[in-house]
Amino acid sequence: MVEGAREGETLIPLPQRLDTGAAAELKALLLEEMGVAADPASLRLDASGVDYVGGLCLQLLLASGLKVGPCSDRAEEAFTLFGVRQQLLAAMDEKENRHD
Repeated sequence: MVEGAREGETLIPLPQRLDTGAAAELKALLLEEMGVAADPASLRLDASGVDYVGGLCLQLLLASGLKVGPCSDRAEEAFTLFGVRQQLLAAMDEKENRHD
């Protein structure tokens, strides 16, 4: 785990390729990190190095309930194409909160 820029937040770095071959490892990583976190809401997924997102790994990301950010252009594009950008990206929450 890597400490995030925000106080009390922990970034979990994601693998470069989130394809079918990475699904079992991603699932184990998510379960481990969520299991040891005192507050799972303090976790955020770092997709800054992700260059491919497949459907199976996307399902795992969605099931985790964790927000993603920072995010590479390719990962953000994949989330947009799959129609889940707003659900996953932490930056979207920050922008919405500023307008309230």
